[in-house]
Amino acid sequence: MKKQKKLLVLGGTMSTLDVVKTAKHMGIEVTVADYLEDGIAKKEADHAVIISTTDYPALINYIQEHDIDGVFTGASEFNIKNMIELCEKAGLPVYASKEQWDICSNKKRFKKLCEQYEVPTVPAYSFDSQTQSIDYASIHYPVIVKPVDSYSGHGISICQNALELKAGIEYALENSISKQLIIEKYMRGKNVEAYYIVQNGKVKLMSLSDRITRNDQDGSPVPVAFHHPSKYIQKYITKVNDKVCAMFENFGLKQGVFFMEAFYDEDNFYFYEMGYRLNATMEYKFVEHFEHYNPLEFMIQYAVEGIFGNKSVTDTKASIFQGAACELSPLLKKGTISKIEGLEEIKQDTSILYVHQLHFEQDRIDSTGTLDQNFARIHVVAANSDLLYDKIKWILKTLRVYDEHGEQMILPYRKEEVTR
Repeated sequence: MKKQKKLLVLGGTMSTLDVVKTAKHMGIEVTVADYLEDGIAKKEADHAVIISTTDYPALINYIQEHDIDGVFTGASEFNIKNMIELCEKAGLPVYASKEQWDICSNKKRFKKLCEQYEVPTVPAYSFDSQTQSIDYASIHYPVIVKPVDSYSGHGISICQNALELKAGIEYALENSISKQLIIEKYMRGKNVEAYYIVQNGKVKLMSLSDRITRNDQDGSPVPVAFHHPSKYIQKYITKVNDKVCAMFENFGLKQGVFFMEAFYDEDNFYFYEMGYRLNATMEYKFVEHFEHYNPLEFMIQYAVEGIFGNKSVTDTKASIFQGAACELSPLLKKGTISKIEGLEEIKQDTSILYVHQLHFEQDRIDSTGTLDQNFARIHVVAANSDLLYDKIKWILKTLRVYDEHGEQMILPYRKEEVTR
C-alpha cells in the first residue's frame, strides 16, 4: 500500500487556508505550525502544533519525529523565507533558492535583473540608502516611493512635491527591514499583472490580467478587480513575453509560479515588481477552470515528492483563457463590521469558483490604502465579458457589509472598474 504523504504548512492564517484545503483534497496529511494557539488554517488541518515558523531546530525535530515529506506555505513572504531556510536545513524539496528569492522579492534587485535582459522597467531615480541623499532638483513629480522589501501596499507613498517626497522617504524607511527604498516615476498608464508557471526550467505565461486599482484612498492605489484575459494580452505576448520567458530561464528558475506587475503606457510595458510565489489573487483558480490544471497542486506535489506536476504544461510560451473571468476585491470603509448579508447566496452561484473571505463580523477596519481594506476575493467566470459584467452587477447588489451604525461599508464600484 502506498504511504500517505505528509505536509507541514507554515502559518495558520487565511493565507494558508486554501493550501491546507487543496493538500487534503490531494490525499495528503496536513500539519500546520506557527506560534499561535488558534488559526483558521489550523482548524482545517489534520494536525496543528504551536511552534514558531522561525524555530528551525524545533521544526526539524518535528519533521524527523513525524516523518514529514515536505514543507510549504501560502503567499506570506515572511514564511516563504522561513520555508526556504527550513527545507535547506532539513534536506527537503523547495522550489526557490535563497539567492533566487532575494532577487525576486527585492524591488531594486529585480529591476537590475530586468535591465540585464533588456526587459523594460518603470523609470527610477537614484537614492543613496546609506547617506539617504537624493538630488531633489532632478525629480519630476509625481513620483512613488516604496520600500524595496515590503508587500501589501505598506510603506508606499505618492508624492507631488519635495516636501511630500521627504515624508515619503521617511515612511518607506520605517516600513523597510533592510532600510532601503526605491523612487520611481508615478505611471498613469494601465496596470496589468502577468502570471507565469515554471516547469523543469521552461517558463510559460498562464494569464495576463487588467489590474484595476482605486486611486482615491490615503496611501497607495489598492486593487479592486483583476480582469482576465487582459485587453492588452496580444500586445504583451508580441512585445515582451519572449523576453520575460528567456530572462527567467537564463536566470535559472526551475519550478514554481511567479507574477509580475507592469504598466502599459505609450504602447509599451514597464515592469516594477514581481513575486516568486503564490499570489494573493489566487489566479490558479482561473487556470484550473480554463486550462484544466492547478498550479497550486503542482507546488504542493513538488514539496512532498520533488515532482512538479504529472503532465507537461509549458509546451507553448503563452495561453489565453477562452472566456472571461474577474477576481473581485471589494474595498471597505473604516469601521467595525457588525453584519454581513448575501455572501452565502453568492457562494452558491455556479459562476462563482471561489470566495476567499478576508474579514468577518466584529473585524475592525482602521486603515486605507493597503490590501487590509479588501473584504474578500471573489472569483467569478463567464462565457464572455458581457455576461461577466451582468454577474458582477448581481454580486455587488447582493453583497452587504454593515458597520456598527448600520451603514454600508463597501465602497461603491465605478462602471469602468467592472467593465472591459
